[in-house]
Amino acid sequence: MKNKSDLLQLLEEAKNSKQQAQSKIVNLYWGDIKSYIFSIVKDENYSEELTIETFTKVLNKLNLYNADFDFKTWVTSIAHNTAIDFLRKKNKDKNKFSNEEYHHLSDWEPSPEQLFIDKQNLEAFEKRLDKLPENYRKLIYSRYVEGKKLKDIVQETGLSLANVKVSLMRAKKLLS
Repeated sequence: MKNKSDLLQLLEEAKNSKQQAQSKIVNLYWGDIKSYIFSIVKDENYSEELTIETFTKVLNKLNLYNADFDFKTWVTSIAHNTAIDFLRKKNKDKNKFSNEEYHHLSDWEPSPEQLFIDKQNLEAFEKRLDKLPENYRKLIYSRYVEGKKLKDIVQETGLSLANVKVSLMRAKKLLS
């Protein structure tokens, strides 16, 4: 950004849900934030997902930003907290079972009740997915069902990287 007033104007437009302004904010800080998150989690896929999660939080909480402070520092602190929360959850899940329990888990088969619950959860998710606009549905399917990388989705759709990122954030928000 050229100066602080340009940034504040861009932030005001983004607060008013102007997609172009939101995309510009994501583009301006994406590389730095993704690199920062990668330095914490040391995994390319997780860092990409956590960067999307970070910018979802940033765009949803723009009204909380205090212009007396540096915007990049604010975004970085959200990224830091998102990455740390992820690591805590990951470590908690990893430490949930003892080695003996892991051995038994490998032999575990879901009960008929669990299979039924899983089927119901999947059906509920598919109903929510079907309600999404087609462009969001295709992006969610490509990214999370087919497991495609963002750059592959950009090539397939012809959308800009920023547009894909913002659209994925919006689609995930609509699904929740």
